[in-house]
Amino acid sequence: MNKVVVIGTGKVASHLTKALLAMGADVLQIVARSQASAQRMMAEVGTTLPYTTQKSAVVNHADLYICSVKDDAIAQAVDGINIPGNALLVHTSGSTDSQVLALFAANFGVLYPLQTFSYGKEVDFSKIALYIEANNTIFQNKLHLFANRLSPNVKVVDSAMRAKVHLAAVFACNFTNHLYAQAEKILAQVNLPFTDLLSLVDETTQKVHTLSPSQSQTGPAVRRDQPIIEKHLSQLDGKAKAIYQLLTESIQDDQL
Repeated sequence: MNKVVVIGTGKVASHLTKALLAMGADVLQIVARSQASAQRMMAEVGTTLPYTTQKSAVVNHADLYICSVKDDAIAQAVDGINIPGNALLVHTSGSTDSQVLALFAANFGVLYPLQTFSYGKEVDFSKIALYIEANNTIFQNKLHLFANRLSPNVKVVDSAMRAKVHLAAVFACNFTNHLYAQAEKILAQVNLPFTDLLSLVDETTQKVHTLSPSQSQTGPAVRRDQPIIEKHLSQLDGKAKAIYQLLTESIQDDQL
């Protein structure tokens, strides 16, 4: 497989398209909702590619059709596109079952990159875990070979396993980032920048490369330093206080 159509123009689609071009894939076409979204994606990717906003104009000679849109828009995005019988249709969602594509292609599956994507922030696909799935062995093997050109870390998992991966990713990434945002607000109360925490954040992240998260846990909760915990709680209110209390209890429960 080398001829690719990308359906979608968001962050994942943009980063993936850039990686596809870098690995030498022939990106035949981008399928966009509007001319503006297509042009915005081209600016992000850094090159001009053929695109269409009409499903009837999607080329029907690609090997691989990658749908990279919001989970609740997958079916709508691919409905009406003529996917040839010798091609594979995949989505890039972490939590949506592959069966969502069953009505739209004979061969379907998933190509899920386990990474957080932001505009203007480059990512190295060779360091990303890719979770793949296909509804038959022939196309699963083809997708595996294709994905290996993007990253050496490719795993075949079913939709139930991938849902667990996505759940874990929400804890490890989205919730963690929200806690950074809470820390930023606390520092702002005394006119200090979040950048003062970066060395601490970097060290915490680096430790889990060599230690399990349970082994690397530090702080007043794991020490059961109740006076410090109470002092912290006295400075918080509302949801921030509830988050601190719940996480403290969860850390302590893990140590039992």
